[in-house]
Amino acid sequence: MDIEIRKYLRLITRWWWLLAASIVLPMAVSYYFASQQPDFYQAKATITVGTSLQNPDPDPWQMNLSNTLAAAYADLIKEGPFVEAVIERLGLERTPEQLAAQIQTGIRSGAQLLEIYVTDTNPDAAALIANALADELIRRSPASGGSDPEQQEFIRGQLEELQAKIDDISEQIGTLTASLSELTSAAEITAVQDRTMALEEAKSTYQATYADLLNSYSAESPNALSLFDPAVVPPWPLPNKTKLFVAIAGAAGLGLALGAILLIDYLDTSVRWEGDGVESILDVPVLGAVPQTPRKDQLSASPLSPMAESVRVMRANVFLLRPEDPFRTLLVTSPGSSEGKSVVLANLAIALALAGERVIAVDADMRKPSLHELFDLPNVMGLADVLNHHEVDDGEGAPVPLQETAFEGLRLLSAGRPLADPATLLTSPSLPTLMESLKEQGDVILVDSPPVLGPPDATVLATRSDGTILVIGAGQTKRQVIQRSRDRLMAQPGVNLLGLVVNRVRHRGSYYEHRLAPEKRALALWKRKTEDRAWFTLSEAQGRLGISKAQARRWVKSGRLPATRKGLEWRVERDCLERMIEDMGGMKAEG
Repeated sequence: MDIEIRKYLRLITRWWWLLAASIVLPMAVSYYFASQQPDFYQAKATITVGTSLQNPDPDPWQMNLSNTLAAAYADLIKEGPFVEAVIERLGLERTPEQLAAQIQTGIRSGAQLLEIYVTDTNPDAAALIANALADELIRRSPASGGSDPEQQEFIRGQLEELQAKIDDISEQIGTLTASLSELTSAAEITAVQDRTMALEEAKSTYQATYADLLNSYSAESPNALSLFDPAVVPPWPLPNKTKLFVAIAGAAGLGLALGAILLIDYLDTSVRWEGDGVESILDVPVLGAVPQTPRKDQLSASPLSPMAESVRVMRANVFLLRPEDPFRTLLVTSPGSSEGKSVVLANLAIALALAGERVIAVDADMRKPSLHELFDLPNVMGLADVLNHHEVDDGEGAPVPLQETAFEGLRLLSAGRPLADPATLLTSPSLPTLMESLKEQGDVILVDSPPVLGPPDATVLATRSDGTILVIGAGQTKRQVIQRSRDRLMAQPGVNLLGLVVNRVRHRGSYYEHRLAPEKRALALWKRKTEDRAWFTLSEAQGRLGISKAQARRWVKSGRLPATRKGLEWRVERDCLERMIEDMGGMKAEG
């Protein structure tokens, strides 16, 4: 589980730039295009469908039918006849399809209302189009006179005329009734009464006609339409969705990037170093992992360097394979070129030499020699010259041209000047004799060779060595290449493949670096000029004593290191520090 987590963390760390670009770029592009879009305004016109709500005793069947018709009208209003009529009526410069795309409808079935929404960049145009659509729908409704609008207009005129006549007759009847109290003649009273009765009859006739016309004009109908709420000019644009679009674009970019990374990782068969918990790769033991270092720091004689520490681990693992009979000759090779086998060999040779071993590094990669450059030595006489001229020191011949390096106990046999086919030299009888001669002059013989999947040189040298170490590059060497190299080596009798060394892994800091870092910083502080001071800071005293900051504080608290508090720092008197060092048997502080 931990390995899986480290794997995904490694992928994120490796591809962080792709993840960041996949988020930032889509968000930037979407923000640019979204910010270029104009503001949109939306106007709403509301139409009442049916007349059931105007009836004191509405019919449920009529109400259900009105709701069904409202849904039908919501679809019809986007069709060609309606939008074409509105375009012609308002003189709009757009196609029916474009206008239909601006229209949205909503139904409030409980209230039998049909809502018409129109979206436009011009708020006035949005309201105007919404009202025009509502009016056009009402005009074309069968129950609203859409089939004969002139008839409806005539009925409306007749109703207005009858209403005026009824009001006039009512006024005359009122006047006549009021005049009866002033009359004294029976004939006059009779005449007024007759006149009132005639007006009452005319009024009744007008009222009956009015009722009939009104019933035909506004009869209860489930598909009768009327404007409930006209559209007004919207004062504010619709809410801006730029942030939503930007967030969606960023999320989509991140998702695509993660998918691409997982796909690349799935298709990538190169070896990835997942940590010290890996014991084998393709059933081949892992002897160690060498960190990636700058070119100028490829060789390090410091025992505290990450390179030296990793090589010591590799040396210990090789030793533990056969502790009772250590390997005398080791071949260091790699599946392909540029995987750093020569650097690994050189550092292993340095580590062995610093441990007191007599080490001879042999550059048998005569096609592309590099050990002499790593050790900063010439390549005048070497292995090729010895094998070609049979100049092996067997007591009678010339000595082997070994060169002293800058590291005590480490000598180099460079590649020399080979023939056109170096493989013929490696198969000569002189090679076993040379190896025996080198064993007499050194404790460990490290041989550098060409890649396994190249010429047959590595396979030949593997049969002449006690053990073979295969160096692979982290994130570089493919698994199928490692398998092919392993199979080629193991196909030869006498080849002892000890294991793999993973080169160029990401450095996470060595134990010694973390352990000795405080003391190194303290020693650096001590080296500052303090000759003219009678006291030292706690950090400076810590550096002189060679202890950690925590240990110095414990000594101060216990009184072992006399110190006085001055503000925020502790001060140690020079005389007290010198006396303490003398009491401990150390040398008197200088200065």
